[in-house]
Amino acid sequence: MIGIGVRNLWRSKLRLVLVALLIGAPFFLLLVMQSIGDAVQRQTETLKQNVNNTLQLRARGSMGHVNMVGNEAILPQDALAKIKGIEHVARVEPYLLAMTPTEGHNFAMIVGVDPQDTRRLESHGEAGNPKILFGRDLTEEDRGKQIAIVGQGVAKWAGIKPEDTGRATLTLDLKRTHPVIFALDRHPVTLTVVGVYASGYVFGDMQLFMPIDTFREVYGVPEGISWLYVRADSAENLPAVERQLRAMLGDVADIISPTTVAEFQTTATAAVQRLANGGIGLAAALMVVVVFFVMLLVVRERAWEIGTLKALGASDSGIVASFLTEAVLLCAVGALAAAILFGLLGGLLAQLVFGLGVSPFLPSHYSTLANSLSLSPRFSAATLGILIGACLFAALAGSAWGIRQLVRLSPMEAIRHE
Repeated sequence: MIGIGVRNLWRSKLRLVLVALLIGAPFFLLLVMQSIGDAVQRQTETLKQNVNNTLQLRARGSMGHVNMVGNEAILPQDALAKIKGIEHVARVEPYLLAMTPTEGHNFAMIVGVDPQDTRRLESHGEAGNPKILFGRDLTEEDRGKQIAIVGQGVAKWAGIKPEDTGRATLTLDLKRTHPVIFALDRHPVTLTVVGVYASGYVFGDMQLFMPIDTFREVYGVPEGISWLYVRADSAENLPAVERQLRAMLGDVADIISPTTVAEFQTTATAAVQRLANGGIGLAAALMVVVVFFVMLLVVRERAWEIGTLKALGASDSGIVASFLTEAVLLCAVGALAAAILFGLLGGLLAQLVFGLGVSPFLPSHYSTLANSLSLSPRFSAATLGILIGACLFAALAGSAWGIRQLVRLSPMEAIRHE
């Protein structure tokens, strides 16, 4: 009877194609929503790795921006060497920060960073390396050169197009002022923009990163540090590192424990996971509906055949096995079609689904999150397990009513018109 079920799958080629497309659509939605949920979860785990064992230091009572009104105090240069000598400190990353006016009362953040260090987002605290959309990131060879990478918000303000990266320039006029920015008596500097990044955070996209040596030359800061990020070798050792930092630099530095991951997890991650789970539930419901109507049609279409099989002595369980086999195979063909489409266009369509169906429900400051995520198609053992589970669920749930009709059908009733 299982063999009959396999053969029945091919009885109508046209129906097989149509049903595969109808079932494939919700399977594709399931794969897309699962990839979106996984991408956000990976982003959260990346944040945890970069934040949970990290402390931020800046001059006491100051934001540490070299041209910010009342907040221009920075840490002494020798703090870097002192901190590196503390037990359980795995890495110390120095940053220099400034601000430049953009339009109206808005401004962009200028960040000097060692090319080998993390591109941390000043407004989003400690988020970690943003995704390069166009061009390239800073490299060791860029030390001292007048080049930069910018967030997509800065690129839009400056009129920098994707194809212009590597050739486009951006001029910093250090004499321009702003309600919170004071002028510096230094010449304007033109930087070549070699890359454009996406942070997933509106304010994080309004930043410019340049090599820290270049920053010192541009802003006339031969020594000193705006911010220091101190990474412990483990989250368990972070409290001990913090105690030593307070004993060593407590009189000159504010020590801040980042909270960005907790905020991201309770807002963006939770919201996306809820929407992804909702999309997966909707996809499963659509599969069941399609299988329900298809199998109901099959039972009615083959009533005489079913009656004949029963009259010849076939058991209800055998006939049910035949129809369930056909239903599972129909779902499997639809899942295969969806997987092929997902492999070819999954990244592009996931980006589109995220922009249309997820972004509107996120907090406004995470409206650019889609560009910062890696939404490329990914197939893993978990994905295969989900597809198999969805096939079985849709086949069983969708066929339930048709099977009930099949079991209740008597041979006499089925062949009464013959």
